Amino acid sequence: MRIFAETSDPSLNIALVQSMSERIMQHFSGFHNSLDMRTALPKPFLAFYPALYSQSDLKCSVTLLSADGKSERSEQTTPPPQTEALEKRSSYDTMDPVSIEQFQPTRITRLGDIALARSGDKGPNLNIGIFVRKLAHWDWLRSFLTRARMAELLGEDWKEDEYYIERVEFPNIWAVHFVVYGILGRGVSSSSRLDALGKGVADFVRDVWVPVPERFLKDIQYFGAVRKEWNY
Repeated sequence: MRIFAETSDPSLNIALVQSMSERIMQHFSGFHNSLDMRTALPKPFLAFYPALYSQSDLKCSVTLLSADGKSERSEQTTPPPQTEALEKRSSYDTMDPVSIEQFQPTRITRLGDIALARSGDKGPNLNIGIFVRKLAHWDWLRSFLTRARMAELLGEDWKEDEYYIERVEFPNIWAVHFVVYGILGRGVSSSSRLDALGKGVADFVRDVWVPVPERFLKDIQYFGAVRKEWNY
């Protein structure tokens, strides 16, 4: 069990710690971590939220460094003379999917055996990009990794009523990119997740076992051999 308490009044958190400390000798099995107070004392936290800010209210300037880098001066500039309203962000499954059946036969293995990934946070939202190393794998990846599939890969961490998945493609680097809105709570240091920055989600998703075309598994042997040589 992990207790995560958040409040604007630190005295309430201190009272919680004291109440737990008083029950050390009445603990249930495994309650030994209550003796470790290094993470129990309250600390300030930051919460992230999106907002719109008028460009006309921005104070714009350009800072110029001297040639020797020892001094600088700032020049005031004007905001952009023309602005446009924000458009709705793109989100789509692949425009022209291919039939997954054409990649038969398949074998159940880790998605990470053929795909790499990188993930991180933008406040309360999770970014995760998944990409392959060969053009021959791209049609399969973009057709396989739909928004519904990403929700499936997230397993018990996915909450249909609370989160929203945005999906776009970067075909020139054979990548599918997702944004999972809301999964990191309020974001930054106010998130109750152990992985508050979402850095481990990429490896979590790559460890999910999925049906992978057997023809792709020959490439695994090649990349594995390269890694083995590097280890020596």
